[in-house]
Amino acid sequence: MANPWLTIPLDDYEAHMALPAVAQAQMLAGELVLAVRQRTPASCAIIGCAGGNGFEELALAGVKRIVGIDLNPLYVAAARARHADIEGLELHVANVEQPLADCAPVELVFAGLVFEYLDTIAALATLRTLCRPGGTMVVVLQGASAGQAPVTATPFKSLQTLAHLIRLQEPAALNALARDAGFTPSTALTRALPSGKRFEILHFDG
Repeated sequence: MANPWLTIPLDDYEAHMALPAVAQAQMLAGELVLAVRQRTPASCAIIGCAGGNGFEELALAGVKRIVGIDLNPLYVAAARARHADIEGLELHVANVEQPLADCAPVELVFAGLVFEYLDTIAALATLRTLCRPGGTMVVVLQGASAGQAPVTATPFKSLQTLAHLIRLQEPAALNALARDAGFTPSTALTRALPSGKRFEILHFDG
């Protein structure tokens, strides 16, 4: 069976994520910008970058090298076309469950709502090599929410193909695996959206 992330149209994904009933696109862009303001990195990698949500804000915040990584080549092509004017933009079609080729480490790795779909151990090993010594990894996890389906039902039916794939991660379990991979958990907080869904924001020192 094909990976659903290779079949979901980018327009569907972005519209779904931006709907007021979902509002996760806005939340992810906000957490990315907040992390950059806190850490002031010169380089940042966004895992699962899709069409480049947050890229413009990173450029305005002074990030000199912006690395976008996504499994879907059509998403990466759209990000490249949309953000061709951003200097220092570097885009890769890659699966972070496998070692990255030709991608130098960065000071900040941002992995927002991606571990729900990844082999955690394999991805952490890749992200450890992507994160420079002394750098930071920020992970956004979707928490379990009573009465809420993991994938919100919206008019964009293609997103429901993710329902069989998504696996919510416990922060404590991810912290333990991240330690094994060479990261040190530093801070954690919870964000609740008007939808009732809860998200855990985890920071790790590299």
